[in-house]
Amino acid sequence: MKSDLEIRIADLAKQEKDELKGSEVTVGGFLAGKAEEPLEDGYNYPFIDDEGNGILVRAQTKLPNLVPGKWFRITGKVDEIHQQELHVTSDTNIEETNEETEIPPVTRRFPSSVKKVVDGDTIHLETPVLGTTKVRFVSIDTPETNYQGDSQGYYAEEATRQLKCLLPEGENVEIVVGDDPFDQYGRLLAIVEKTDVNLNKEMIERGLAVPYFIYPNLDHFEEYGQAVVRAKESGKGLWNPERPIDELPYEFRFNKRGGPNKYVGHHETKHYVEPKKWETIPIEYRVFFLNEKDAIDAGYKKVEDAC
Repeated sequence: MKSDLEIRIADLAKQEKDELKGSEVTVGGFLAGKAEEPLEDGYNYPFIDDEGNGILVRAQTKLPNLVPGKWFRITGKVDEIHQQELHVTSDTNIEETNEETEIPPVTRRFPSSVKKVVDGDTIHLETPVLGTTKVRFVSIDTPETNYQGDSQGYYAEEATRQLKCLLPEGENVEIVVGDDPFDQYGRLLAIVEKTDVNLNKEMIERGLAVPYFIYPNLDHFEEYGQAVVRAKESGKGLWNPERPIDELPYEFRFNKRGGPNKYVGHHETKHYVEPKKWETIPIEYRVFFLNEKDAIDAGYKKVEDAC
């Protein structure tokens, strides 16, 4: 199904196009990431055009016909508030197209500014990047302020407080994305830089974040590993021997969910262990895999139990 108004994603990226809000439109785009798990308000699908302009397609139910890495024509309603969000009701509003065949080039660096610090590793932007304003700091993890209604307390609040000091509202930043820029929740994964300072690494240096590398995003692995070792040796933040954190952030989450579910590899030895043995891999060498096949495909070998 098509609407009477066909526009380009680039048009939605222009903030002065306020007259499009609330309109039903049809756009063509490339699905840059997947939405495997629902958020509280549905599913988010990141679309970009051949110039890297982006929108976020949102649906209350999962849209099985949306397959990452393909081009589509989509009909939906432009959000009343967020111009770069398109609301779609069903698969009948989606049509795969062969008009474009190549993967669009994605710029790696985007200028933007901070609208809000959500917690120690998540911010909202004033200017959308690849169709979204929500950025999750890639490859780090800070204590949870609110996960299933629970908080990790002091260090969660301290990580948020210090990031707010580093990134006040309106602060200009560079958003640096990798080859796999979206996670399963539709959030943009990125390094956030301010005047050439890598703030992902800075949070580790301050002892308020831990490395959290999920394959295949492994940029800066050794650098972050060295940073967490320095923070531990200095007793900073989470590593303060007089006030150690009870659970690492990802440990806190998987304990709430009933146990670990990711395989964990040793970056140097290229061995991996079952999820329940994650602590046997030193923190500075941990690589997390969403499933065992990813670990095997990456060239890791399983550590077998001793007789």
